[in-house]
Amino acid sequence: MSEVDKYRHLLERHPRLFIGNGIDIGSGGDPVVPWAIQIDLPEVLFQIYNQRSPGYSIQFRSVTAATDLPFKDSVLDFVFSSHLLEDFLDWKPVLAEWIRVLKPDGYLIIIIPDRERFLYATQHLGQLPNDAHRHEGHVGELTEATAAMGILPRIDAFTDVSPHDYSILFIGQKQ
Repeated sequence: MSEVDKYRHLLERHPRLFIGNGIDIGSGGDPVVPWAIQIDLPEVLFQIYNQRSPGYSIQFRSVTAATDLPFKDSVLDFVFSSHLLEDFLDWKPVLAEWIRVLKPDGYLIIIIPDRERFLYATQHLGQLPNDAHRHEGHVGELTEATAAMGILPRIDAFTDVSPHDYSILFIGQKQ
């Protein structure tokens, strides 16, 4: 089960988020919706992090795919990413790039691990630590980080999918 599979039912409660053209950054070959344009690592690096069979279809592959999107300004209705932003130490340039491609009224949907809950999961619940994590967040941090970038928060809360869940769901709308 992929990370996005755990949260798909939460996202289905908000179908308007995924109307139109959008991207799934770091989809792992399992896009949040079938029509999302998938952006991920080049094949060699992708295989290191994913156990998916080679039959997946990812439209854009680049080491810098998440930080240098191949789209003009203000052309997408949604940008989605699950469990990728925490791999960046400095979120601001990454978020600025993701917001750049959003249309006004477009949605930014991000799922990240909460720092404290993920630490608890790795120490007490058998979750493996992730050496790729550079900056795990906390509730409210994405609201703070995107406020000056023209994003109005709609949801910034724990997902609480299970008692041992460690993720935060952020949904913001570009003004």
